[in-house]
Amino acid sequence: MTSCKLIMKNVGKNIRDYLIYFLTLMISVSVFYAFNSISDQPAFSEMGMTKTLLYDQLGILLSTLTVLIAVVLAFLIIYANQFLLKRRKKELGLYMVLGMKKGRISRIFAGETFCVGVIALVTGLCLGVALSQGISLVALKLFAIELSKFQLVFSMGAFQKTALCFAVIFLLVMTFNVWSVSSVQLIDLLTAGRKNEATQNRSRLLPVLLFLVSLACILSSGVMFYRNGILPSRENQSFQVAGILLVAGTFLFFYSLSTVLVQVLRANSNVYLRGLNTFLVRQIGSKIRTNYFIMTIVCGLLTVTICAVSVGVSTALAMNELSGSATPYDLNVLSNVSVDGDSSILEYLASKDADLSGYAENMEQISIYEADFTYGSLFEGQNVELWPIDEGISDSGVSVLAVSDFNRALKMQGKEPVALTENQYLLNCNYKGTFQYVEKALESHAVFVLAGIPLQRALDTVLEETYFMTSVGNNDRGTLIVPDAVVHSLTKEVNVLLVQYRPDADSDAVLQKMIPIGLDDAHGYRYAEKDMMYDMFYGLNALVSFLCCYIGLIFLLICAALLALKQLTETTDNIYRYGLLQKLGAKKEQINRALLSQTAIFFAAPLAVAGIFSAVLMGKAMEIAEEFMNIHISTNLGFTVVLFLVVYGSYFLATYLSCKRMVVEHQNQNKRMEE
Repeated sequence: MTSCKLIMKNVGKNIRDYLIYFLTLMISVSVFYAFNSISDQPAFSEMGMTKTLLYDQLGILLSTLTVLIAVVLAFLIIYANQFLLKRRKKELGLYMVLGMKKGRISRIFAGETFCVGVIALVTGLCLGVALSQGISLVALKLFAIELSKFQLVFSMGAFQKTALCFAVIFLLVMTFNVWSVSSVQLIDLLTAGRKNEATQNRSRLLPVLLFLVSLACILSSGVMFYRNGILPSRENQSFQVAGILLVAGTFLFFYSLSTVLVQVLRANSNVYLRGLNTFLVRQIGSKIRTNYFIMTIVCGLLTVTICAVSVGVSTALAMNELSGSATPYDLNVLSNVSVDGDSSILEYLASKDADLSGYAENMEQISIYEADFTYGSLFEGQNVELWPIDEGISDSGVSVLAVSDFNRALKMQGKEPVALTENQYLLNCNYKGTFQYVEKALESHAVFVLAGIPLQRALDTVLEETYFMTSVGNNDRGTLIVPDAVVHSLTKEVNVLLVQYRPDADSDAVLQKMIPIGLDDAHGYRYAEKDMMYDMFYGLNALVSFLCCYIGLIFLLICAALLALKQLTETTDNIYRYGLLQKLGAKKEQINRALLSQTAIFFAAPLAVAGIFSAVLMGKAMEIAEEFMNIHISTNLGFTVVLFLVVYGSYFLATYLSCKRMVVEHQNQNKRMEE
């Protein structure tokens, strides 16, 4: 039989062994192509300036991530191939017994790898082309582009990048296979199925000490991350030290866990000797002991996945929520009175070649004043727990707005005005971080004394209007609305020009005029433009969502595939042990439960540790995102849970069912032999 026929026959015969390996490769290729192809969608060429900048940044980040993802995928494929090679060792040994040279065996196995790789590459690219169209539609929606502009596209750039990347990976895999087969001994091939992993550490005390050291390293790194954050710094090496401690602690934890676990369970004879627990405990201990390195890697990848997906999705949801109510005007220009004086903003813009009269349909200038008491006084008597970004407002004076300015702002939004008598006040707040405290302050203050003037509560509810825009969003932390006569005794803090565009106004032209105004540090003028804010909200939303989903899906796929391949391979190697259990009288249900418990613990152990790590690291990552965007982000784990249930849960279920099928087939084979 020629080598080509033997290769094709082996691929067909071992298709079940290659199934999860093939599916992992196919999905990796499809996702790799799909995410790298979105830059070629023609509809993205018609975006505004802000969206275009964010979209270009997305392309740059995806290209950078592609290199990292390619390296990780190469590790996955080589590692998975190593276990497939182990699975086939006895078969390769028989080839040598029959007189086949190692060189030909190497070429046969390399040919099988090449065939599976080519099929996975072609199938994955076909699936990726279809998937990329769906991802492009989602991207258009996230960037707020009309779906009617969508076009079916085949990305030659993404195709070339994907083909080249996986060609290099498969070349490395085939080289590894040739080296592995050429260097192995015949006795090792023939006895591979019966050879147990050597126990390198027989001492009972050393694993316990290593376990305690691992916990100390992990706790120390957690304390350092909690105190110093998760951003590296050249001045402070605490991040690097904490990272090293976390990696070392995780490695030692899984290295020593099996011995400690077995010793603890053996000490409880009622549990250890019940049913098949003796077999189960030893199998689990052996599995963890021989796979401590891969479990450390999986734990790290799962931690990154949980943090990245949770932070990214939570940020996107928070920004989406803000975008709906943050932009009631087309343009705001703010002037700091202490820097530029109390002057007309419109006249200043005209003097800077930024005359808005040709673009604006309606304009109003309002003024914000500072009360003679602080937010700390306003919230006095309450158990206030401010978000980290709001800790400084307790010492800031409360914002005050004249009722006439407030009504003019409402009129521009098409809303009804509010009415106040000469001795009344209203409270306005649209910021979740302080709303509950403003609401309680309103309940407890029937009368406010402002600038020596007593003011009575006009309404029992807090207004939630956005009377001016900022680049942050709807962040009015609490504003007193008072009669016009009251504000004359207060210090004016900010003037705000509210602008509504004409229907045919070119917002990009306005933005070009405003950019130099905002960059002029010698003056206190700042601006917030609706289209820019809208594009920023949706653009950052798309940027964050894409990156998080890309990283999360790839890493989660890698983790699930590694665990599945390892579990399937070890079940195949230990299949005779389940036959012995059956001969010793173990029931089918007991064997299935033992198999289910092994698979569940093998999948759950790194996930549980990663969950604990994420609980600490995710909080710090949220603080970084909040500080960078100056918004509060509520943690949302819903999408992360769904993603893990779909991908991780599917691999777990598929692995258990495959292992169960192998055990059942082996049992049926034994019955036929006995008959």
